[in-house]
Amino acid sequence: MTPVGTAVALAAVQFQRGDPDAAADTLGPVLAAEPDNIRALVLMTHAQLALKKPELAHQVAQQAVRVAPDSAETLGALSRALTGLDRHDEAIEVAQRATRLEPDNAYRHNRLAWALLGDRRRAVEAEHAARLAVQLDPNEADFRITYAMVMKQLDYPDRARQALRDALALEPDNAVAQHELATLDVVHRNPFALGRLARGASGLAGALRSDPRQQASKFMLDVALRRFLVYTAVLLAVLAYVGWRMTEFSVTGARVLAGASALTTVAFAAYFVLRLDRSLRTYLMSVLTHGRQRIAAIGFALCLLLLLTATFAPAGWLPWLLGAAALGGFAVRLLTVSATNAHVRAAGVGTPPDRVSVVLWWVIIVCMVAAILLQIGTADAAWWFSAVALTLVLAAFACLAVIVRRRRARRDTFRGIRR
Repeated sequence: MTPVGTAVALAAVQFQRGDPDAAADTLGPVLAAEPDNIRALVLMTHAQLALKKPELAHQVAQQAVRVAPDSAETLGALSRALTGLDRHDEAIEVAQRATRLEPDNAYRHNRLAWALLGDRRRAVEAEHAARLAVQLDPNEADFRITYAMVMKQLDYPDRARQALRDALALEPDNAVAQHELATLDVVHRNPFALGRLARGASGLAGALRSDPRQQASKFMLDVALRRFLVYTAVLLAVLAYVGWRMTEFSVTGARVLAGASALTTVAFAAYFVLRLDRSLRTYLMSVLTHGRQRIAAIGFALCLLLLLTATFAPAGWLPWLLGAAALGGFAVRLLTVSATNAHVRAAGVGTPPDRVSVVLWWVIIVCMVAAILLQIGTADAAWWFSAVALTLVLAAFACLAVIVRRRRARRDTFRGIRR
C-alpha cells in the first residue's frame, strides 16, 4: 500500500473510533499532496460534518463531485453536507441521483431517507426509502435506526420502538439504538408510568456505558430524573391541596388525608427509585444536591414534615399546615422546572421563555393564598391578601421583564455576529 493509501486507511480507522479531529488532521497532508483523491475527499467530508463544520464539509464534497460527478459515493457525501446546511431540497435531489446510479445499494436509500427527514413535509417518502434500505440489507442495524427515526417523526412510537429493538438484536451494544429506545420511554406524557420512566433512565445509562462520549444520553438522563422530580412535587401539591379543602368538612378526614398525602408521595418516589440501579441512585442524589434543585429538595422535605405534623397538630393549625404544604409543593415544582431549564440551557439547547406557563403558575399561587386567607377568616385577611397578591404580581412582572431583557440581549448579540 502506498503512503497515501496508508494515511487514508489510518484516517478511516480514527473516524470509526469516534475521533474525527484526528482523522481530519491525518487527511490534511493527503489532500495537499493529492487534492483529487476521492476516498480522502469523501472521508474528509464526513469528518468535517462530525466536527460541526458543514460549510467546510460542503466545499470538500463539491470538490469530490467535480472530480467524480458520476460517483454515488461522492453524491452521498454532498447530500449529507447539504443536509447539514439545512438545504434540504438540494440534499434530496442529490441523494435521488445517487440512488438512480446505485438502485440496489442500501446505503443510498438510507441517505435519501435522512435527506427526506430533513424536510418534515416529506416524512412519508422517507418511510419508503428507509423501508427499502432495510429490505436491501436487513442485517444492518443503522438502517433499522433510520426507520425508527422516520416512525418517530410520523408519530408511530410503537413501530419506532420495535425497529430499535430489532437494531439492538443485531448489535446489542449499539449506543445510538439504546439512546433512542430509552428516549421514547422518557418523553412519554403519562406521569404515572414511573416504571417506563425508570426503564428509560436505565437505558440511557446503558447507552452511556456503551459510548461515554455520547453527551445526548447524559443530557436526556438528567431530563428523565428531573421529570420524575417534577411529577413528585406536583403529586404532593395536589394531595396537600385536597387535604386542605377537607378541613372545611372534617378535621379527622383532613388528618387522614395529610398522612395519606405524605405516604403516597413517598411511595410514588420509592417506586421509581427502587427501579434504578445503585449508580443511578447515586447520580439522582447528586442531582438533588446541586444548585437550585438542592433548595427544591429542602422545600420538599419541609412540605412532607408539614403534612406529617398535620396528622397530630391542633385542629386550628390544620388549614395553615396543609395550605402551606400545598403552596410549598407548587413552589418546589417551579424551582425544579427552573433548575431543569437552566440545565437545558447549560447544555446548549435553546429554550424559549414560556411566559404563559409562568403567569399561570403565579395565578395559581395567588388564588391559593387568597383562598387560604379567606377561609381562615382573620380580621386582617383582606389586607394580607392584597399585600401578598400585589407582591406576587410585581414579582411576576419583574421575572417577565428580566426574561424579555435577556432575550433581547441575546437577539442583539446574534444580529451583531451575523453582521
